[in-house]
Amino acid sequence: MRTCLLTAVLLYTCLSAHAAKMQPGDPHAVPAGSKIWIQSNGVDGFDTFLTAAITKKKVPVEVIADREQADFEITTASETEKTSWAKVVFLSQTGSKEEASMKVVNRKTGAVVFAYSVHKRNSFHGKQSSAEACAKHLMEVIVK
Repeated sequence: MRTCLLTAVLLYTCLSAHAAKMQPGDPHAVPAGSKIWIQSNGVDGFDTFLTAAITKKKVPVEVIADREQADFEITTASETEKTSWAKVVFLSQTGSKEEASMKVVNRKTGAVVFAYSVHKRNSFHGKQSSAEACAKHLMEVIVK
Protein backbone atom coordinates (compact mmCIF):
# COMPACT_ATOMS: atom_id res chain seq x y z
CA MET A 1 0.00 0.00 0.00
CA ARG A 2 2.79 2.39 0.95
CA THR A 3 4.66 1.64 -2.30
CA CYS A 4 1.49 2.18 -4.33
CA LEU A 5 0.90 5.57 -2.68
CA LEU A 6 4.51 6.61 -3.26
CA THR A 7 4.27 5.57 -6.92
CA ALA A 8 1.06 7.58 -7.35
CA VAL A 9 2.63 10.69 -5.82
CA LEU A 10 5.73 10.32 -8.02
CA LEU A 11 3.61 9.87 -11.16
CA TYR A 12 1.50 12.94 -10.30
CA THR A 13 4.65 15.00 -9.73
CA CYS A 14 6.13 13.94 -13.08
CA LEU A 15 2.92 14.69 -14.96
CA SER A 16 2.58 18.08 -13.26
CA ALA A 17 6.15 19.00 -14.13
CA HIS A 18 5.60 17.97 -17.76
CA ALA A 19 2.40 20.04 -17.99
CA ALA A 20 4.19 23.07 -16.53
CA LYS A 21 6.75 23.23 -19.35
CA MET A 22 6.58 26.18 -21.70
CA GLN A 23 4.48 25.92 -24.85
CA PRO A 24 5.04 27.72 -28.18
CA GLY A 25 3.40 31.14 -28.11
CA ASP A 26 3.90 31.57 -24.36
CA PRO A 27 5.14 35.15 -23.80
CA HIS A 28 7.66 33.85 -21.25
CA ALA A 29 9.11 31.20 -23.56
CA VAL A 30 12.50 31.38 -25.24
CA PRO A 31 12.48 29.63 -28.64
CA ALA A 32 15.25 27.10 -29.21
CA GLY A 33 18.03 28.59 -31.33
CA SER A 34 17.48 32.11 -30.00
CA LYS A 35 20.45 34.44 -29.92
CA ILE A 36 21.36 35.42 -26.37
CA TRP A 37 23.79 38.10 -25.24
CA ILE A 38 25.21 37.86 -21.71
CA GLN A 39 26.05 41.18 -20.09
CA SER A 40 29.46 41.27 -18.45
CA ASN A 41 29.54 42.93 -15.07
CA GLY A 42 33.31 43.17 -15.48
CA VAL A 43 34.03 42.30 -11.87
CA ASP A 44 34.01 38.58 -11.26
CA GLY A 45 33.77 36.92 -14.68
CA PHE A 46 30.49 35.14 -13.93
CA ASP A 47 29.37 35.78 -17.52
CA THR A 48 32.22 33.55 -18.74
CA PHE A 49 31.23 30.77 -16.33
CA LEU A 50 27.60 31.07 -17.49
CA THR A 51 28.61 30.91 -21.17
CA ALA A 52 30.62 27.74 -20.47
CA ALA A 53 27.75 26.23 -18.47
CA ILE A 54 25.24 26.89 -21.28
CA THR A 55 27.56 25.04 -23.64
CA LYS A 56 28.22 22.20 -21.18
CA LYS A 57 24.52 21.68 -20.37
CA LYS A 58 23.68 21.83 -24.11
CA VAL A 59 21.09 24.57 -23.70
CA PRO A 60 19.67 25.03 -27.24
CA VAL A 61 20.49 28.73 -27.61
CA GLU A 62 23.28 30.63 -29.34
CA VAL A 63 25.41 32.86 -27.12
CA ILE A 64 26.65 35.82 -29.15
CA ALA A 65 29.08 38.67 -28.49
CA ASP A 66 27.14 41.47 -30.27
CA ARG A 67 24.23 42.82 -28.21
CA GLU A 68 22.54 44.35 -31.27
CA GLN A 69 22.03 40.92 -32.89
CA ALA A 70 20.54 39.34 -29.75
CA ASP A 71 16.92 38.30 -29.28
CA PHE A 72 17.36 38.03 -25.50
CA GLU A 73 19.71 39.58 -22.96
CA ILE A 74 20.95 37.94 -19.77
CA THR A 75 21.99 40.10 -16.84
CA THR A 76 23.88 38.39 -14.02
CA ALA A 77 25.11 39.13 -10.53
CA SER A 78 27.22 36.92 -8.30
CA GLU A 79 29.01 37.01 -4.99
CA THR A 80 31.61 34.72 -3.47
CA GLU A 81 32.54 34.38 0.18
CA LYS A 82 35.72 32.44 0.77
CA THR A 83 35.91 29.94 3.61
CA SER A 84 37.65 31.15 6.74
CA TRP A 85 40.57 29.24 8.22
CA ALA A 86 38.44 28.36 11.25
CA LYS A 87 35.85 26.56 9.10
CA VAL A 88 38.60 24.68 7.31
CA VAL A 89 40.27 23.58 10.55
CA PHE A 90 37.26 22.88 12.77
CA LEU A 91 34.48 21.99 10.33
CA SER A 92 36.50 20.63 7.39
CA GLN A 93 34.66 22.99 5.01
CA THR A 94 36.92 23.86 2.12
CA GLY A 95 34.36 25.24 -0.33
CA SER A 96 33.16 28.79 -0.73
CA LYS A 97 29.70 30.29 -0.28
CA GLU A 98 28.33 31.20 -3.71
CA GLU A 99 25.33 33.33 -4.58
CA ALA A 100 24.32 34.10 -8.14
CA SER A 101 21.28 35.36 -10.00
CA MET A 102 20.32 35.87 -13.59
CA LYS A 103 17.54 37.64 -15.46
CA VAL A 104 16.55 36.98 -19.09
CA VAL A 105 14.88 39.86 -20.92
CA ASN A 106 13.22 39.76 -24.34
CA ARG A 107 14.90 42.63 -26.20
CA LYS A 108 11.93 43.23 -28.50
CA THR A 109 9.25 43.51 -25.81
CA GLY A 110 11.33 44.38 -22.75
CA ALA A 111 9.56 41.63 -20.78
CA VAL A 112 11.47 39.65 -18.18
CA VAL A 113 10.90 36.08 -19.36
CA PHE A 114 12.93 34.28 -16.71
CA ALA A 115 14.76 34.99 -13.47
CA TYR A 116 16.64 32.58 -11.25
CA SER A 117 18.72 32.81 -8.08
CA VAL A 118 20.98 30.14 -6.61
CA HIS A 119 22.65 29.90 -3.22
CA LYS A 120 25.38 27.29 -2.71
CA ARG A 121 27.10 26.67 0.59
CA ASN A 122 30.44 24.87 0.80
CA SER A 123 30.72 24.93 -2.99
CA PHE A 124 33.84 23.07 -4.06
CA HIS A 125 33.71 24.33 -7.67
CA GLY A 126 32.60 27.87 -6.81
CA LYS A 127 31.16 29.96 -9.63
CA GLN A 128 31.12 26.97 -11.97
CA SER A 129 28.52 25.22 -9.78
CA SER A 130 26.35 28.33 -9.62
CA ALA A 131 26.57 28.93 -13.37
CA GLU A 132 25.66 25.31 -14.14
CA ALA A 133 22.61 25.58 -11.87
CA CYS A 134 21.52 28.73 -13.74
CA ALA A 135 22.01 27.04 -17.13
CA LYS A 136 20.10 23.95 -16.03
CA HIS A 137 17.12 26.02 -14.95
CA LEU A 138 17.27 28.15 -18.11
CA MET A 139 16.24 24.98 -19.96
CA GLU A 140 12.80 25.31 -18.30
CA VAL A 141 11.84 28.26 -20.52
CA ILE A 142 13.30 26.96 -23.79
CA VAL A 143 10.64 25.86 -26.28
CA LYS A 144 11.84 23.42 -28.92
